[in-house]
Amino acid sequence: GLINAEIKSKQFQQQITVNDLKNKIRSYYYQLMYLQNNETKLQYLDTLYIDFVKVASLRYKTGETKKLELSTAQTKRGEIKLLLDQNETYITNAYQNLKAIMNTNDDFSIIVSDKYQPLQVSNLLDSSAIANHPAIEALYQEALIAEQNIKVERAQGLPDFKIGYSNQSLIGYQTIDNQEKYFNSSNRFHVVNIGIAIPLTYGATKARMESLNYQKQSAEASALQQKIQLGTQLQSAIQQYNQDMQQYNYYLQQALPNASEIVNAASLGYRSGEISYMEYLYALQTATDIELKYLQAIQQVNQSVNSINYLINK
Repeated sequence: GLINAEIKSKQFQQQITVNDLKNKIRSYYYQLMYLQNNETKLQYLDTLYIDFVKVASLRYKTGETKKLELSTAQTKRGEIKLLLDQNETYITNAYQNLKAIMNTNDDFSIIVSDKYQPLQVSNLLDSSAIANHPAIEALYQEALIAEQNIKVERAQGLPDFKIGYSNQSLIGYQTIDNQEKYFNSSNRFHVVNIGIAIPLTYGATKARMESLNYQKQSAEASALQQKIQLGTQLQSAIQQYNQDMQQYNYYLQQALPNASEIVNAASLGYRSGEISYMEYLYALQTATDIELKYLQAIQQVNQSVNSINYLINK
């Protein structure tokens, strides 16, 4: 009935809230996973630039190079340090936001896995996967509530039929066909009353029924539009996921292996004097970009997966 339909509507609203919370919590979780791995990578890159400063300082002291080389090395190392400080601020803010969503003041930390890898989703997903999204079901439930209200209004607006029956005796003389006749208690008189009562608010009830019918049609149309919209968003999210995976695979299979080779070769060449500090600096900058963008590629994949899970209420 109407009460059960309204209870079901509240349950769908609760599911919408839960789905939103899950989306936000997972988003901050994946962000923290990325930032903490990014911190580890920046610390590694910082050691490379510290080594660069040491070698540049030694070469400057021995008169092999001018101070410009040392100043450049120190400046570049300072840039990495700034990235580390900025990353630490992002981590602090992410933890604060996560604690606020979880409604807790207790400090906690997310353990970073030895292998930071992207999430994956099924290739079989299509627009039908959003059919059970609570936002859609809530709208259909609103249509059902309107329909139940129409039934209630219709019942209240129907005419009220009444039937009455009485059985009584009349003791004494009664005039029947101009003749006096005596009746005692054994003589019974039966009376049946039939009537119909039409509610005075019938016109208002009819208007409310029409209004509820419009509400029902509106909720059904909104549900259909929401379904189409979420289906479109899901297709876009899947396309974004595929694009992000292509980017990740490029960095994993091609760019990342090259970055390690670039650093190793450039480090040996700079120490031995075979390459200039500008060549070494360019090599370090290239390797730094690859290492950091590889982590960003994983983060982008994870956020795309999170968006997909939100749309399919997973």
